[in-house]
This record gives sequence, structure tokens and C-alpha cells, in this order.
Amino acid sequence: MGFANLLYSWTVLFPIAVLLYYFFRKKYEVKTISSTMFWEQSMRETKVSPYLKNLQKNALFYLQMAALLLLLFILLAPFITKEEAVSGQTIVVVDTSASMLVEKDGTSLFDKHKEAIRKLVNKRSGQSITIVSTGKEPMTVIREEKNAEEVISAINQLKVSYEHEFMERAIEFTQSIAADSEVDIHIFTDSLDQKNLPEASDTHVWTVNTSNDNYRNVSIDKFGAVATADGTEAIIKLINRSDKKVDGNLILTDSITGTAFLKSDFMVEGEEELLLSFKDLPTSKALTASISVDDDYAPDNAAHIILGNEATDAIIDNQLHELIKKAFEAVGLSVSTGSKNELTAATDKTIVVTNDAAFLESGTKPIVLIGRNDEKSEEVTGAISTLADSLFSVADLSDVYVSEVYPAFDEFETIAMIGNKPFIQRSSRGDIVILADVEMTDWPLHASFPLFIWSAIERMGGEGNTLGTFTPNERKAVLSSSQSGKIEVYTVDDEYVTTITDSSSFIAPQLPGVYKARDEANEKLFTVQLEPEELNLETGSSYRIGKAINGKGTEANKWLFGKYFILPVLLLMLMEWEVQRRRGYPH
Repeated sequence: MGFANLLYSWTVLFPIAVLLYYFFRKKYEVKTISSTMFWEQSMRETKVSPYLKNLQKNALFYLQMAALLLLLFILLAPFITKEEAVSGQTIVVVDTSASMLVEKDGTSLFDKHKEAIRKLVNKRSGQSITIVSTGKEPMTVIREEKNAEEVISAINQLKVSYEHEFMERAIEFTQSIAADSEVDIHIFTDSLDQKNLPEASDTHVWTVNTSNDNYRNVSIDKFGAVATADGTEAIIKLINRSDKKVDGNLILTDSITGTAFLKSDFMVEGEEELLLSFKDLPTSKALTASISVDDDYAPDNAAHIILGNEATDAIIDNQLHELIKKAFEAVGLSVSTGSKNELTAATDKTIVVTNDAAFLESGTKPIVLIGRNDEKSEEVTGAISTLADSLFSVADLSDVYVSEVYPAFDEFETIAMIGNKPFIQRSSRGDIVILADVEMTDWPLHASFPLFIWSAIERMGGEGNTLGTFTPNERKAVLSSSQSGKIEVYTVDDEYVTTITDSSSFIAPQLPGVYKARDEANEKLFTVQLEPEELNLETGSSYRIGKAINGKGTEANKWLFGKYFILPVLLLMLMEWEVQRRRGYPH
């Protein structure tokens, strides 16, 4: 038995006060005194009588104390735990994202969750257990298994997949498994807002197990590099996501040879950013930036980039704004302006920048289209949202203002939007389309404009030598010179990773790094990078929605029985009234 409202335990002062009142109350009795000389002596004896004498033969006291104690008992909300058998199953949702590798006291959050799941399974031996792993495509690790040893074995084999958890998809997937049956669902993650869970029901119980530890974390937020005439230039953006300053050192390494050619010390204040820039670095096909710091999360301490055959010059339509030319010059290109005829002659030789949509259908190399000369613009409002694309790896468009945009191309992929209208698109051959003139936006006034141009030029120039940048386990169609579409994946150290039988459904490795993709004729480099969401650690409190289910296949319910004492209290009060009516009040 327990009490649900111990907050009201202070009301015990009332029966104690009544008890003290009876201890010190003067008691008078009607007596017949034969002589007045004994009256004063009799009164003194009554006043100095023992305290307990006041309690003898006092029915009113006992009734009042009983009523007060019962009222106190009711206020404390007594309950008895009742266990009832349940027939539902247990579903465990395991977050396998990279953020689960954060460590505290030498143990990762993922290992802590696995140990907690093992304990849960041992308590529910004989029950049906289903385990679901998160990701872009949630998967069932084991389904409705009652053999505890098989479940424990599946738990021991769980590994971090590095891809973002996409918890909304995992929850929907779990609901489809649970259907309308009685299910106890346990989610093991780092943080989950309660609003992301469905409304409470009589059949589904949600228990969210999170982490509320304070983690130290310094991450490489952005990393970009470009080949120049003098070697290689690189920029790196570091973010200290803890509240104390952190010292460390940065190492730039050639990803192919493993040669470290730069080491630089740095210091980042708490909750601050640091932008590092390096010029005249040795020429390299792929770079790895890594930081050595004392923090609790290692996966975001390294970033990788591939340098393709970047273009060294560009020709810009002379009808475009001068700020566009300056942006291309700022990223190290040799820039010239020309008429439509001069742009046509330069097609396939250099990067063409224009607002003439007709160039999208000419030549074999991609172009940069800024604005359109074949459509009218229309007003637009809202914030800019972007996809997780390498074009925005160093360019943040969140604070850019755009007043008007041109209609989009239906057959192109939209990678940035303003409200519900496309702002930036990309064609299947790699054309970059910005659906606004410079006069319609303040973007050229932001540092993100030349950074975006830099990313676009790097993407277009190196498209033929690389497969691009992937996120862990990302599925994407790639081009292969093999008729069978077979591609073999190796690390930069020529260690075999996997074989993709169909290039139209290429799946990237899960571990971030630089890899080689080989088909019958070519070898292309590509990188695997953590998703931006996995660079920022989140913490939250654990909670439960619905009734608790214990580990023995029974449901633990609280039976509140205090209300059944209300009638006895009323009867006691009635008896008090009757005693006082018969005896009258003391003289």
C-alpha cells in the first residue's frame, strides 16, 4: 500500500491539536456539596487531576479523533498496487544515429541503452519482443521473438549506423507494427519531444528513455577547399557547443596518402564559432580535416572533401549585374564578360553564367543560370529552406531576403525554396539555376553568395571525376561505365568495403570518410559526411505516456480506495452530534 498525496501529510497537525486540547481541558462535574466549606477544595482537586483522567469515559473525544484521522487518511489518497495479466507485446525502438556515440565516463550512450534493453528483456522473459532500428528506412531487427536468448543476441549485434534517426518515420513504422493490439513501446534515444508522439491510447504505452547529461562538444561545422594556381585553399568553420572555452589543434591531411601537411592550434570560446582559412597548401585530390580536442563526441571531429578538376575561368553575360562578376572573381576564377554570341562560342570550354534559359539546352557542360529572360517574376514571401546538399555545406541562406522569383522548371530538382516556391534548382546534367535576379535579393551582400558560387563551381568542375558527397547509407543513382552497373567500393587504403550490383541504387557506406568506387573502366572518389543534424547533440528528460507495464507480463495499476471511507466519516460526525445532544455541553 502507498499514498499518492503525501503533500497533505501536514494536516496531521489537526488531530494533534485536538489531542492537546483534551489534555489541558478543564473538566467540570455536577456535584452535591453538603457544606460550602468543601466546595473550594473540590474545585482544586478537579483542576490538578492527571491528564489521562480527562480521556476516561469520553466518547466525544474518540469520535472526533477517529473522524479527523479518517479525513487525513482520505486526503493522503491511499492506494494498493494491483497486477493484472496482459497479452500484448513489447516493441523496442533503438536510435542508431551517430549522436549515440557520445560518451560519458568512458561509456557511450548507445552502450548504456543496449544494457538497459537487455535488462528490460530479462524482466520480460517469455514475452513477445520486437526490436526496430531507426534511419531513413526503419528496419525490424527481430520480430515477435519470445526466446530471450535470441533477443539478447540481436541486441548484442546492434551497431551505430551513423545516419540521422528520422524518429518520425520510426514512430510511424512502429505504429504500423503495433496496429490496434496492446503494445508496450520503449524508445531509446538522446532526446524526443513529447509532441512527436501520437496521442495516448488505451492500447499503446510509450516509454521514452533519453539522456540529460551535460556533454562537451566541439565540431567541424563546415569544411571547404578549392584548387588554385598556387596550390590549395581551404576554409574550416568550428563550433564550440559547450559553455566553456576549448583549446585544441587542427590537422589537415591528404586523404589519399595520409600525409599531414598542416597543424594549427586554436581556441574557441564557449558557445562561439571560429572560422579558419588556409592558403598555399600542397596540391591534393582529397583532404581530411581533423581536430584534437578534449570533448565527449568524436564523430564530428573530422570532415572530408574531394577536389576535382575545378574550372579556372568563367564567362558572364554582360547583361548581368556587376556583383555577379565580383563573386566569381572572389573565388579565384579568371572572369570575362561577353555577348550571347561570345557565350555560345565559349560553351563546353568554360563555365557560362547567363540569364538566357536557351543555354540550358546547348552544349554538354552545365551552366549557371541566374534569373530568366523568358518569364515574368512574381512576388514571394517567407524564409529560405534548403535540402541537405553539398552546395550548402559552407553557404548558409537562412538570413537571405528575396522579394521576387521566376517560375521554376518542372523537370529540374528543387534544392532551395522560399515559402512554397522554388528558389534554386539543379538539372540532371548539373546546371545550377537561381530563379531570381540580383536586383530581387540582398544575397550578393552576404558572405554566403561567393561561398555558394564556390560550391557550385567545385561541384560542376569535379563532376566527372567524383561521385560527389553522400550521407551515411544514402541511396542514390550514379553513372557507371559498366554495362552490368556493378560497382565495387574500397577505402582510400584499398580495403574492400562492398559491391553494388546495380548503380541505379547505389548505397553509400555508413562510416564517414573518403572512398573509391570502381567499375570496369573508371575509378571515382566520393566522400561520406555526417548529416548536419548529427553535429549538434541534444539532451532531454525521460517520460512515459500511458499505463506502466512491469517486467512479468502484468500491468501495474493503482487502486485508490480512500473514497470508500467518506461514509464512515459521515457516520462518525452523526454520532458526535448525537453524543453532544444527549450529554449537552460542559458547564
